[in-house]
Amino acid sequence: MDFTKQTNTLSCRKTLFDATAEQPVDCDITLPEYFPDAVRVLKCSLTPRITAVQSAADRVTAEGSALLRILYVSEENTVRCFEQNIPFTKYAEGSVPAAACVSANAKTEFVNCRVQSPRRLDIHGSICVAFSVYGKADTAFLCAGAGGGVQMRKKSVSCTNLLGCAERLFRLSETLELGSAKPSIAQIVKCEATALLEDVKPVTGKVLIKGELLLRTLYIADDDTGSLEMMEHSLPISQITEADGAEDGCVTDCALTVSSVEIAAKTDATGALRLLDASICICAKLQFFGDMDTDVVLDAYSTLYPLEQKKQPLTLQRLCDKFSDTYLCRGNLDIAGVGMQQVSDVTCVALTQKAVAADGALTVEGTVTVGILYMDRERQWGYTERNFDYTYKRATTASGENLQCTPHITVCGVGFVLNGESTLEVRVELDINAFVFSVQTQNITADITLDTENQKRQTQAALTIYFAQAGESVWDIACRYNTTADAVLTQNALSGDTLTENRKLLIPRV
Repeated sequence: MDFTKQTNTLSCRKTLFDATAEQPVDCDITLPEYFPDAVRVLKCSLTPRITAVQSAADRVTAEGSALLRILYVSEENTVRCFEQNIPFTKYAEGSVPAAACVSANAKTEFVNCRVQSPRRLDIHGSICVAFSVYGKADTAFLCAGAGGGVQMRKKSVSCTNLLGCAERLFRLSETLELGSAKPSIAQIVKCEATALLEDVKPVTGKVLIKGELLLRTLYIADDDTGSLEMMEHSLPISQITEADGAEDGCVTDCALTVSSVEIAAKTDATGALRLLDASICICAKLQFFGDMDTDVVLDAYSTLYPLEQKKQPLTLQRLCDKFSDTYLCRGNLDIAGVGMQQVSDVTCVALTQKAVAADGALTVEGTVTVGILYMDRERQWGYTERNFDYTYKRATTASGENLQCTPHITVCGVGFVLNGESTLEVRVELDINAFVFSVQTQNITADITLDTENQKRQTQAALTIYFAQAGESVWDIACRYNTTADAVLTQNALSGDTLTENRKLLIPRV
């Protein structure tokens, strides 16, 4: 009888290649005539934006721009902000399959600003563009078979199968109004955008993403005071995009990040700058998962023919827990000696994270770095940065020795209270979304080959007497005597594979 095999396929995410490219930033800035002279630079920042990613068979290209923002104090002791976009295009060479996902992220390595004169600034910096090409990797394995006298030692497993992954860019554009109580705009100092996921619904080949975009705009008021004003807006996110692997009812992991923010002041019907033209690019990183129950073959032999096995490790991951939570972390910052009299703005400039899932709990810890724009007791503007540690902990239903979790953390908002001149209490609201996986590696039989040209010699005896030792495996004994484990178990009224005592066994011929 010919041997027929049944196989199954398990998929996981696989990185095909990673690459980095450096983009130097060197420029001399001359302030336009309508900008006042710079007396003192408070903060120089370089914010890279990736606006488009394209791929060919052997190359990945990222297009973007770096927003140079110089916050300085003028001769009139007012805060001013000069901005300039520096476009760039970087690429990395490598094999890119047609179905692969391509990702590009940019971060600032360093930026320095040197004041040459009140109207001339020398900028030196560097941007690192990190490319990642990844996709769904399929692993085929043996799960069943019949014929050829083949015996299989199988194990039933439940795992989570990756159905597909995708990365999509989409843009929101809106004209926003200032509140009636807010003064008109003299100049925009900065704008921050945060994308929060509310719901994600997959259908066959597509996914519906719903959420909220929070926009915070700091600007200089067009009045006699020239004060700093903060305006907050909220925009709905509703996007339908195509995504390979999306299926009705599948579990979807979606992370939203803001790739770029473009905002400009615009005049209203009265001619005053009371409108904001906003254009925000959002990146959605998607992964789709489905439950999978299957058998894997741990060992095999044939009672009729010599058999060769192909062994390989198979990584099994199982989704144990998923959650979405909001966490308010607090830090009491020591500002003694700074002389803060008034704080105009506190923003989160950096956030680190490390997640550990163990002992029935998920712990996320890291450091929050905030930038503080303030006025001191001499009524002079100043800027400083401080950091504090945070620890978030919650119970989880996940169990097992090897748990993996990479949460998506988004800063929703920042609040502060100035307690005298020695302490600034900062509250940072974090939106935390996480999937917790249990991961194990099983050594399996991926494939078998029968040598049907050389049949095994069979014993002539109907029964063979064997004196077994405690701890021996019925499977190993059956393999040695070219019979089946079920036949040995039935003949000797055994209930388990491992013998618990020394005893005599009757080995039947098949």
